[in-house]
Amino acid sequence: MLCLLVLSCSCRQTKSGQVRQQDTIPNKKNKTAQEKEPQMKKFDVDNYEKRMIANPDYEGRTLEDGSYVREYYIPKPNVDAEPFTRNAAQLFVERIEHKDGFHELISYYNNGNIHEYNQFFSIELEVGIWKYYDAQGNLTKSVDKDLGYKFTLNDIIAFGKRNGVDFHQDGDLQRAFSDRFKKNVWTVIWIEDLPAGDRVQHVCILDGNSGDVLERLKRPAPTRKASR
Repeated sequence: MLCLLVLSCSCRQTKSGQVRQQDTIPNKKNKTAQEKEPQMKKFDVDNYEKRMIANPDYEGRTLEDGSYVREYYIPKPNVDAEPFTRNAAQLFVERIEHKDGFHELISYYNNGNIHEYNQFFSIELEVGIWKYYDAQGNLTKSVDKDLGYKFTLNDIIAFGKRNGVDFHQDGDLQRAFSDRFKKNVWTVIWIEDLPAGDRVQHVCILDGNSGDVLERLKRPAPTRKASR
């Protein structure tokens, strides 16, 4: 039986040799990114206020597809967070936890317009196109978190399945610029249960573009982290 050891690591932005994440800032001469941007929903402040009044301990709800939405607000500076008042909220936040391991983190201005849209896989791995908006709901910038990784997340998920690890259920991945290999890499770590109760930890480092295995290691397994 295999189980992934949960570890996380964000991409570093400033190391020499790393392919930088792409920033796209729409302007009057180039509205391509903004024109392609789908219409994002507004936060339903009225509904949230009703839920908080009915239950001050309200934290979230389950959607029809089984996803769970955590809802909360960030108070304005020097304002008491409790009890809730809509005028005290600087931002409203939704974290949508999908059953396939992907999470959406969406923040909204006090007026309900979208503020930021972020995506994660297995809680910590930053993926997809992150988007930033002004208070009127106009897209001002987007950042491609997958830039520099032609060997994609789907490729890594397939690699995990070939090795008996289901990343949709069993934890996070690491990807970052490697000072040792001088390139972007994926790091995959899992624990294998051996006969007679022995256990070993596998570590694989893969080229972020080609998917070639740059290094394989086996070492004594630490205490297993319970899967979610």
